[in-house]
Amino acid sequence: MADYNEAIKREPNSAKAYLERSEVYLSQLDDDRAIVDLNQAIKLDPNFSGAYNNRGLAYGRKGDYDRAIADYNQAIKLDPNEQQYKKNLASAKRRGK
Repeated sequence: MADYNEAIKREPNSAKAYLERSEVYLSQLDDDRAIVDLNQAIKLDPNFSGAYNNRGLAYGRKGDYDRAIADYNQAIKLDPNEQQYKKNLASAKRRGK
């Protein structure tokens, strides 16, 4: 985590650095902090499909399936060949019923 904090300090406009730190938060089940970082990554790079996918994961774990589905749809729109995004979307739709 310290390395990601330092990377963000040195390159505050790096969407990738925020994405990578969010993955640590996701692994710690700290979805709220992950969402904050992913929001920043998306703000810095609105075409960053991985950030939308990861934010969808966080929203899904919080039970906010509508937001998760919206994020997965955006990730797929940006990268239609990524099969994992489609699997995550299908899973969120099943759980959100």
